[in-house]
Amino acid sequence: MIDLDLGAVPKPNWQTKEGWAEFVSERLVEPYLLEPAQLASLSREERITYCQSRLDFMMNGRISLTADVREIRDELRLRMRANLLKREGKFGIIIDGVPNAGKSTAATRLAKEFEIQRRDRGGPRGQAGRVPVIYVCTPSDCTPKSLFMEFTFFLGTPVRHRTTAPELLRHLAEVVARCGTELVVIDEIHNLNQNRQGAYDATNYLKQLSEKCPATFVYAGANVAASGLLDGGWASQVATRFRLMTLEPHRQNNQSSRDEWSALLEDLEANAKLVNQKPGDILDDAEMLFDASNGRVGEVAGIIQLAAVEAMQTGSESLDFSRLRASLDAKRRRQSRREALTT
Repeated sequence: MIDLDLGAVPKPNWQTKEGWAEFVSERLVEPYLLEPAQLASLSREERITYCQSRLDFMMNGRISLTADVREIRDELRLRMRANLLKREGKFGIIIDGVPNAGKSTAATRLAKEFEIQRRDRGGPRGQAGRVPVIYVCTPSDCTPKSLFMEFTFFLGTPVRHRTTAPELLRHLAEVVARCGTELVVIDEIHNLNQNRQGAYDATNYLKQLSEKCPATFVYAGANVAASGLLDGGWASQVATRFRLMTLEPHRQNNQSSRDEWSALLEDLEANAKLVNQKPGDILDDAEMLFDASNGRVGEVAGIIQLAAVEAMQTGSESLDFSRLRASLDAKRRRQSRREALTT
């Protein structure tokens, strides 16, 4: 057994401009996959370091570019290019989906990819004082004013507590323009519900925010289409300016969808960099992993990540889902007994 618990590895807080900049600067190198003999020759400290580098890359290094994520990336690039010359009515994207579909991961990693490209190109937008990307996460029970306060927290521009929402909006528009921001990501947007008292005009504030700030906006949230956020007067403008893009759970209803699921599993398997894991072995558990995750990318990635941690700790260096399978079997037996009692 290898003890990998050496204390928490500090990670940047994305919800400040300094933390976001640190997140973008964090470019993890893909670890080299050692042979079993090479792994065995490592000292304890060397092995722990190797395990930590693999886990860090697996969880934070890159995302699986599924067909849905590639489509979102391509659409975002297209709309950002168009917005460069558009003075009003800028285009945007809404990333919708069920919980654990990978919305936040896709939004943040694509935003990071954009800022890395912007930094690499240099020029005026890469100069000091520029903030190419703003990332805010909508708090629960959120009003427009509290959302705007999240912007001021990210940017580090304190304002008076009694500042009104319209005043905050004007302030943010000025700061965003001054910082040269080109992309704004508002995560967990479903928490801004226009049906709440005090937030009935939430969609109108979102409309004004996207109009006054010279940037491309990406909203990400769970079940946005059904949340009420797109109802009302803003809905017609959303249809023409913002494209609603849904990250759907994977299906198993035809060979093409099964092939896509297999490709995702193989990508996640390769990402774990386990020494004794033979490429493609994970497909033996493809159906079970689908049942356990309901086809959701975030859930199956988490299952594989936990199995990889266990594989490194035990030294087996291969994925083992036997406990998960036993849990699913026990769940099915309980369900069968309940159904038997009701018939």
